[in-house]
Amino acid sequence: MVDKVSSSILDLTEGACGICHRILEEISDQGMRAESRECFEGVDAWLVDASGGTVGVGRDITWAPAILRAEIDAGILPEDIAFELEDILTDKADLRRVAKMSGYGRVVTSAGLIISLIWENGGYVEVKRDGIGVRAIFYDENGDEISNSVTGFCPVCAINISAGRVPSIRRRIAEKLKGSKNTGQIKYERDILNVIRWKNRRIYTDLIEDNKIIGRNWGCCIAYSTVRAEIAAGLGSRKWNRIFKHYCDQCPLKHCWIGKAMGALGNKVLHRMKTLM
Repeated sequence: MVDKVSSSILDLTEGACGICHRILEEISDQGMRAESRECFEGVDAWLVDASGGTVGVGRDITWAPAILRAEIDAGILPEDIAFELEDILTDKADLRRVAKMSGYGRVVTSAGLIISLIWENGGYVEVKRDGIGVRAIFYDENGDEISNSVTGFCPVCAINISAGRVPSIRRRIAEKLKGSKNTGQIKYERDILNVIRWKNRRIYTDLIEDNKIIGRNWGCCIAYSTVRAEIAAGLGSRKWNRIFKHYCDQCPLKHCWIGKAMGALGNKVLHRMKTLM
């Protein structure tokens, strides 16, 4: 059995991302870990207890929300908070739509293409905090709304979901990315496992292939830690690896939630959550 956490240690003002990481800290202290693999529709994740048993599973657009789904499935969160979080996680229809553009848990390249397409046609994109989620709204050249969506994590995911709901945009982005193979797909084809733990106020990720660690690194959040582990494993293009080395400073969640970008801010936020009463 997994111990249910008390609502007194969770703070909805930290958003879905903060809660996901706070729960990861709790289960890591119990000797558990999170594991995940990329799949066509995004990422499959599960929680593994100290005896090696699976106690919760989840699928979502990328690593962190998939892990949050697994945490909810494991019954770790209080029911009222779990219900509110489930409402802003990605539904199956949106997962399929996003996957048709890029897939395998990758959303950054497609988001850049989506924003460029909206701008080229005279429109603009608005991103804002919405309750415990993040909303992305597309407008055309006349200021009329094209599409909008709310997700529990970052604006990049929300932008992909909004685009996926517009067939013309979805087809254009899919065409631009046709024939390309992203890092998530490479990991899927090689059956690489992501093993994620909280330790010493950091997130650690190991990439395992054929029972061997091929990449290991840490970061202030699940995404940054996993991307850095991919870089350590020699995955991804040199261009994107250079960009992602500065991922923490450019974290869209911090821009949206906090209004500033600081390289050490992620650790400070997570450390503060540890001391919440």
